[in-house]
Amino acid sequence: MELFELKKHFVIIIIVLFTCSCSNNPLNTSNQNEDEESEQKVEYYTDDNLDFRQTTWGMSREQVINIEETEPVFMSEKKIDYEAKMMGMDSKIGYTFNNNELVRTSFFPLSKHQNKNDYIEIYNQIQKNLKQKYGKTVIDTVQHKDPTIEIRPEDYGNAACRGDLLFATQWDLPRSDVQLLLRGEDGECMISVIYISEEGFRQMLKNR
Repeated sequence: MELFELKKHFVIIIIVLFTCSCSNNPLNTSNQNEDEESEQKVEYYTDDNLDFRQTTWGMSREQVINIEETEPVFMSEKKIDYEAKMMGMDSKIGYTFNNNELVRTSFFPLSKHQNKNDYIEIYNQIQKNLKQKYGKTVIDTVQHKDPTIEIRPEDYGNAACRGDLLFATQWDLPRSDVQLLLRGEDGECMISVIYISEEGFRQMLKNR
C-alpha cells in the first residue's frame, strides 16, 4: 500500500497514539497577556522551504544544535529539547532523530491554568494560527472517551484534563503531517503541536 494511503488509514490511530517528542513534564506557571499573545509573530515557521523553525527534515543533531544556538534542557542520542517562545508563549520544543536524521519535532506551551477552559482557548488560538498557515484540515474533532456520558460545553476544559475528551486537528502537508492535540495526562492538560516527516511516519508505523 502506498504511503499516502497508509497515512489516510492510520490518521485516527496517529491522533490517539502519538507521543510528543518533548519530555512530558507537568505544565509550568506562566503569566501572559492574551491580547499580546494573539498579536505575536508565529515563530514555528519562517518560510516555505523550512519544515520547523529554522530546520528541515534529515538534519543531523549537530546541525540542529548549531541552528538553535541556546543550550538544550535535555539531550540524548535520539532527542534534544529546548525552551523557547512559540506564538508568544513559553514552550518546550522537541527534536527527535533516527540514525542522526531529524524525523519529528514538536512543541507544547508550558503555562498552567486553574481555569481549565483556558486550555481550550489556547488550543483554539493555536488552531487558528495553524489554519492561517496550512489551510484546510483533514481532521478537526473532539473525541469522547465514553460517548454515553454527556459533557456540557462549559465543563470541556475539566473533562479534557481528566482524559475524558480529546481535541485533535491534523493537516497533511507535502513534506509533513502536523497534529494539534489537547489531552489529559496525570490530571493535567497538555497541548501539543507535532510535526512528523514521511520517514518519521514510516518509523512510527514500524514501531506500532
